[in-house]
Amino acid sequence: MSAQIIIVDDDPLVGGLTLELLNDAGYSSRLIQDSLKAQDIIKAEKPALVILDILMPGLDGLTLLHRLKSDPETEPIRAIIVSGKSFEAEKQRAAQYGAEAFIEKPYDVELFAQKVNEIMKKQGVDPRKTARPPSEPAPVVRSELKAVVWGCRSTSSAVSPVVTRYGKHTSCVSVETPSHIFVFDAGSGISLLGNELMKSGKHKEIWLFLTHFHHDHVEGLAGFPCAHDKDYTLHISGASEADKPFEKALEAAFEPGFGDKPVPAKLELYELLEQTYEILPGVRLSVFYANHPGTTLAFALQTEGRKIVYCPDSELYGEYATALQDYDEKIGAVCRGADLMFHDGRYTAEDYKKNRNTGHSSFLAAVDFAGKNLVKALVLVHQDDSYADAVLEQMGKEAQARADERGYKLKVVLGREGLRITA
Repeated sequence: MSAQIIIVDDDPLVGGLTLELLNDAGYSSRLIQDSLKAQDIIKAEKPALVILDILMPGLDGLTLLHRLKSDPETEPIRAIIVSGKSFEAEKQRAAQYGAEAFIEKPYDVELFAQKVNEIMKKQGVDPRKTARPPSEPAPVVRSELKAVVWGCRSTSSAVSPVVTRYGKHTSCVSVETPSHIFVFDAGSGISLLGNELMKSGKHKEIWLFLTHFHHDHVEGLAGFPCAHDKDYTLHISGASEADKPFEKALEAAFEPGFGDKPVPAKLELYELLEQTYEILPGVRLSVFYANHPGTTLAFALQTEGRKIVYCPDSELYGEYATALQDYDEKIGAVCRGADLMFHDGRYTAEDYKKNRNTGHSSFLAAVDFAGKNLVKALVLVHQDDSYADAVLEQMGKEAQARADERGYKLKVVLGREGLRITA
């Protein structure tokens, strides 16, 4: 069956978000990332609507629109331009060439499908009437995923309040399946994980994904107990900086137990880029760049029919976003529909105003982002180390209240050392 809507966008994140929104609205949709192939595909399938970006390698969206509208076979197809290049000249050209609408990026995810519905109804297309009747789903047997927060404070354990129920260790979260364990970041909390793994002896092969090399995300690596046992294999992944290859950055984090005196454990190193990897059969890892100083990664792990997102150092723009800041929209395409998300919630709303553009979010912006992107459960992590328990407890209460007031189907938990969640 041909798609009712074809999206032409070279950006897999924004294009993927558009695709998912339209599929959720009941349309059969298709994403084409190669603009040079788009015209032939559109001509063959004759969708009711095409959605075109402007800035694409190969063929820009306005030229593609003009070609489609100049061909008698594709002229009747309605078109929308969706682009961050939103100068008045582009809007006028889009209208002149026959576009039904011009939607600026980043667009409002809650209003986007509504706009598409209005245009599709002009074509006599109603997704409620054209959607296939649901078939009886086959039973799916899924194993439990067990996530544990081993540390989630933001700088150094020495800076945290002397007494805190939320813990002092820095970033480390594990996700365990019946067969594998995946670890995100190697802050001081990884020592707690290592002690438990050594005691249980359950997993001898560990997959470790590093977001970046700021101290609070790698400070526990040199002392990680499993790294000093020859029976363990560590698969360690991360990104290179422009001036420092991944292996060199890892060597610095491991010293003095690296280089001339290698750690006893077997090390397998992998440099990551912004793309999706099948790291094991049935296990996919989507890697995306986070809005944080330096080359910083975030991850979406998909296995056992679930999606878990780990994004601890990330500044969401939320209400402060300008027309040219589409970060929230881009990562929304990756995070949308996640069963569980760990996201930066470092500041209160007032403190965020004083710390904008430092690479961290207010916890309320994280709640709104998760709610709008249909995340099921959110764990707020990376809280500022100056916050004592009373402040943290208030943040937790306000976070869930925000979700409830705005009608999000979202459970919110404030991260703390030792928090265990089953997904």
